[in-house]
Amino acid sequence: MTAAQLRVSSETLLQTVTALDTSFEQTAEKDLVLPDYCPDVFRIIRCRIDPCIVSQSICGDKLSLETEVTLKVLYLSADSGRINLLEHKTSVSKTLSLGGELIAPVVSACARPGNVSCRVVSRRRVDIRGAFTVKVRVTAESSQRVITDAEGGGIRLKKETVSCPVERLTASKRLTVLEELELGGSKPPIGAVLRTGCHIDITERRVISGKLMLKGEANIDLLYTPADPESTAVETMRFGLPFSQLTDIDGLDESFAVTPELTVSSCCVVPRPDAPQTLECELVMLLGCTAVKYRELEVVTDAFSTAYECTAAAGESALCGISEELSLDLTSTALLTCEDGELEGLSFAACEAGSLSVSDSENGGSIISGSLRFFALGSSDGVPVWLENEVPFEYVCEQPVSREAVEVKSCSYHLADGHSAELRAELTLTGLVTRGSGVRPLTDLSVDTEKPLARDRRIALKLCRAEAGEELWELARRFGTSPEAIAAENGISGSCTESGGMLLIPMTD
Repeated sequence: MTAAQLRVSSETLLQTVTALDTSFEQTAEKDLVLPDYCPDVFRIIRCRIDPCIVSQSICGDKLSLETEVTLKVLYLSADSGRINLLEHKTSVSKTLSLGGELIAPVVSACARPGNVSCRVVSRRRVDIRGAFTVKVRVTAESSQRVITDAEGGGIRLKKETVSCPVERLTASKRLTVLEELELGGSKPPIGAVLRTGCHIDITERRVISGKLMLKGEANIDLLYTPADPESTAVETMRFGLPFSQLTDIDGLDESFAVTPELTVSSCCVVPRPDAPQTLECELVMLLGCTAVKYRELEVVTDAFSTAYECTAAAGESALCGISEELSLDLTSTALLTCEDGELEGLSFAACEAGSLSVSDSENGGSIISGSLRFFALGSSDGVPVWLENEVPFEYVCEQPVSREAVEVKSCSYHLADGHSAELRAELTLTGLVTRGSGVRPLTDLSVDTEKPLARDRRIALKLCRAEAGEELWELARRFGTSPEAIAAENGISGSCTESGGMLLIPMTD
């Protein structure tokens, strides 16, 4: 076959591929001996594992993750109703294989606490056994040659216009915000921080000649005991910490669609020794950013020849389509019950999202499922009690979703009866929704001029019965003609038959 008989045009498109999408569980075990300044253990209120990803790096075909794990034990001593804190920090490293070197990889990793148990070995020693889950997704860049046009050799083409990525930029950065916070005159000085929660809101993003500017606010929640050693109270405080960061991304301009992912690596709040009402805050965030430039392109999705045997092959994967950010405000509730007696009140309530998973729905969309853990600190008969309940979470999206996450913005509560409290969490579901995906263009096309198709030249028209809504393209392929000729012969304006019945099929070359 000569080039004049079949001329094929093609283009090379960028694709975003998922190189790694996995989750794994890691154990956290420690036999802790109380420091001399801690009172004896009488009763454990709660034990918790707080994991956070502090570094992530790729070298060759290996991904290295370092997770800082904080073990916290809240307990009571025998002669006081004051909550005491026992805390221990450790680091855990993990190396994962990526199966080969990647082009422009972007890592998204998060760690979630799992189940944990704490056993009192003696008044000065506790044994902690637990685990946490790390979820990792790595995306990278690949290329795919697709056919955009062909002529000659009796070729017939089915085309579709799609929005395709033609350029992809990536960046990753570790952002650190240092700030002094004021407790205010109505709040007592901090003795021990029992819990720190942080929720990030990006309020503005702007592209400035090769740089990405992000502005936002970190909402920090503290649960702490006062510095007064005689106090049995617990206090809460919320701070809004604004931040503004510039990140260099060579080649970035306003023609790119920018998708930043900002996660909290650590948030440490401690009182200044010389100023009890002043707190020193160090917030560390990990930024992963992808910027994509799109353009519309007509690609060939199917082909056949009316003259020769034809071979057409489609790519193994569909085109990416345009990724758009999903952000939805949702609510969830849970009932927490005190089994130890009458619930006199709550001093603190919170909610945390567990690990999420995504599955395909029947209509081609996604089902996002996971769990939410509600917990609260209250009192019963003057003694602190910890309440906890885990409830399922599910959201059905009409389109495919990736890079999903649930952030808890706030949690409120009210006492339901003498033994229960109802908690209500305000959530934000975020992710990437893919629009226009599912198209699989041809990557190879040829005709064999040594094998012409048999055709009876005496027949100009054929008669066939068509079903309602049947594609003219499929009819043309079956009879070796063109959909345009069928439409013209039968007065059909669209690409499908409007109603079933008999059709005239012109046998054109």
